[in-house]
Amino acid sequence: MADSDRYGTAAPAVWGNVPQRNASFTGRSDLLYRLRSQLVEQKDAVVLHALQGYGGVGKTHLAIEYIYRFSGDYELIWWVPADQPPLLRGSLAALAPRLGITDIPAGRQEDVIDAVREKLRRGEPYKRWLVVFDNADQPEDLQDVLPKANGHVLITSRNHRWQSRAMVLDVDVFMRVESMEFLRRRVPGISDYDADRLAEELGDLPLALEQAGALMAETAMSVETYLSELERAASKILAQGTPLDYPVPVAAAWSISLERITRQEPSAMELLYRIAYFGPEPIPLDLINLGRHVLSDSELRNTIKDPYRMSNAIRELGRYALARIDNLRRSLQMHRIIQTLIKEGLSENEGKAVRHDVHLLLAAADPDRPDELDSWQAYEDLLPHIYPSQIIECTYQDARRLVTNMARYLLVKGDLKACAEWVDRALEDWQRTSKENDLHLLILRRLKANLLLVQGYHQQALEVSRDTLERFQAAYGYDHDETLIMTNIHGGILRWLGQFASALEADQDALELHERVFGTNHPNTQRVLSNLAIDNTLATRYEDALALDRRGYELRRDYYGSDAHWRVAFSNNAVARDLRLLGRYAEAREHSERVYGIYQDLVRQRVLGVNHPDVLNQARELAIARRKAGAFDEALSLAREVFHRQRDTYGRANPTTLAAALTLANCQRLVKDYDPSAAFATETAERYGEVLGPHHPFTLGAALNTALALRLLGESDEAETTLRSALARFTATLGERHHYTLTCATNLASVLSGRDEVAEARKIGEAAAAGLRDVLGEDHPHALACAANLALDLEAVGEAERARDLRDDVIKRFGRTLGENYPDVIAVAHHERLDFDFEPPAV
Repeated sequence: MADSDRYGTAAPAVWGNVPQRNASFTGRSDLLYRLRSQLVEQKDAVVLHALQGYGGVGKTHLAIEYIYRFSGDYELIWWVPADQPPLLRGSLAALAPRLGITDIPAGRQEDVIDAVREKLRRGEPYKRWLVVFDNADQPEDLQDVLPKANGHVLITSRNHRWQSRAMVLDVDVFMRVESMEFLRRRVPGISDYDADRLAEELGDLPLALEQAGALMAETAMSVETYLSELERAASKILAQGTPLDYPVPVAAAWSISLERITRQEPSAMELLYRIAYFGPEPIPLDLINLGRHVLSDSELRNTIKDPYRMSNAIRELGRYALARIDNLRRSLQMHRIIQTLIKEGLSENEGKAVRHDVHLLLAAADPDRPDELDSWQAYEDLLPHIYPSQIIECTYQDARRLVTNMARYLLVKGDLKACAEWVDRALEDWQRTSKENDLHLLILRRLKANLLLVQGYHQQALEVSRDTLERFQAAYGYDHDETLIMTNIHGGILRWLGQFASALEADQDALELHERVFGTNHPNTQRVLSNLAIDNTLATRYEDALALDRRGYELRRDYYGSDAHWRVAFSNNAVARDLRLLGRYAEAREHSERVYGIYQDLVRQRVLGVNHPDVLNQARELAIARRKAGAFDEALSLAREVFHRQRDTYGRANPTTLAAALTLANCQRLVKDYDPSAAFATETAERYGEVLGPHHPFTLGAALNTALALRLLGESDEAETTLRSALARFTATLGERHHYTLTCATNLASVLSGRDEVAEARKIGEAAAAGLRDVLGEDHPHALACAANLALDLEAVGEAERARDLRDDVIKRFGRTLGENYPDVIAVAHHERLDFDFEPPAV
């Protein structure tokens, strides 16, 4: 970078959230020079740089001025408000698309932030970057978000603890010469003598000087009069006996301006009171304008309804430097010091009334659609103001709905830390102040259950969910809208816990109620229909699942109007899955290839990210369908790609990553890569046990796959032990006629047969073959494969004629179902055993 103190000559390629420049910026040349020197002398790894000083000294304006002067030396400049953790993380995550990060799905904010930091670290695509974290508090708050290497990181903070973490420049009050220069620019005609006197009385504090300069410039007040008023105001403040966190000159200067604006423009003062209860971040004027609809009859409401009076009120706030106006972004912003001083000047009752108006304004801006992507920006705009406004304490119903909607937004956005903090804070307040079964309290508890589920605390999620569902049902009935939504979530928790029968029963009841309350084509009903189909696959009711998914697909296609809608594609993919589970492999692959093309179009159109869960789940389904249809190499290639994308996006322990790992291990086994297949399956089974518990059906299924690879490697003792343990647990959990149980039994028979324990193998095989015929039908590939293995054991115990007849029947049925050249048909003809692997569904 160039080392000259000059204005940038070219705009950066990326310029984000930088506040408007202060046209009255004065002095600070030495600080700017020292900051510039520190930054350009930085080599390689990022060194944190901090501007530190107490409120009102101009840290933020110094950072802004640095940006505008040296913008031409950067390719990327990004401004991050750091005083609220959710806002901080959201602002940093918003940088992702500018860095070409579009492949991480909604709901994974921490992964987005990690990807942003990694892109900045590597300097891709911009090597020369500056990220400013404004008004940071504790260093620990930024520990996991600060970028590293290649660029510049600048922090502004009042906290002295940054001195141990960063290269700190102390920002103090103006030097006297700077104070006088500022006043000469702000107050035309002021003498050096008067400027010096005024600066002395105001302690050279930039914020106080700005207030005084604005007042005198706009009112032609003399310095003598101002100093007299300042003495009166300061005495008044000190007489209150309440120690202020900020210097008296600021409070005194504010008091003079406040009295003046109260006399001249009362409606501006009313607006000022409300702004004080928002956050210190920009407030969209459109949000204030909602007051025409929701505020009670008042002078302020009448002002808002009249665009001319509203413009005049805003102009007055800007004239007296009580708020900063950004005409480009159509927003207002008030310094946090001024906010604090204004709130301290109101009585308790006045403060409550004003704060309630702010709650009404925020609630009116709620889109009430936190799950929809097109509403997210509105919630992001509200986020900086919900904490400072203390809206959690409001009992107004629309305000409470905003509290729950904001929790939902943070959850689906993937900001789990902020969501947990928000939900817990609201629960603490509402459980103390609300009736036991208050509707919004129960909605918040429902969100808590959902949050716990997403965090992986399945048992805790169940406890909260069960209790909350019972309360919903008792207080509001089984067919209340919110009860039904709770029922749907509860069914999902039961599925994740492996309680498949309970989940099926819950969703069956829920579907009937949803259809009656919402109608057959409502999105909530569609969601339950999809969940019920999954329940049926887990209960080995594949025909029922296919019927439900086809019905869901048709409903969604009619509702959204196109196969190309991502929700329609989700149902279409479920149809392909059901066809595969029914053994209709060629049809399943053809269907899945078609849906894969739709998803790729959605990715190209940026409707979904390339690593969105639905995109990866469908690609994994296609890999399984290709493998089942005999295209092993194509299946392996896609399975490997899906696994790596799952792991890199969601981490190794995520259940979707574990499912992708099993798919890859199965593909490796079929191309005879037995060692990596065994290692992969073993590791995945261990992780399943850690995540879902040792007795969860998916953990047992993963162990089953491990046993398959071990048998092929000749480690039959370990394979037998694994399968016997899994079979006992499958039987206890799902029953002896479940598909998973019968699959495990068939594989155990193969291990026993290989150990010459043919009599037991034949006995287990007979029972498994009969069970699979009854459960799946006699032409299902798994029933036929089990029969083919049984034929080998029959032959081994001397029942040659029965073995021959059984094998001939299997070959004929196999050929009719899958074709004479299908790998399993050829294997049976060569008297080879067939394996049964496990593929976990997406629940």
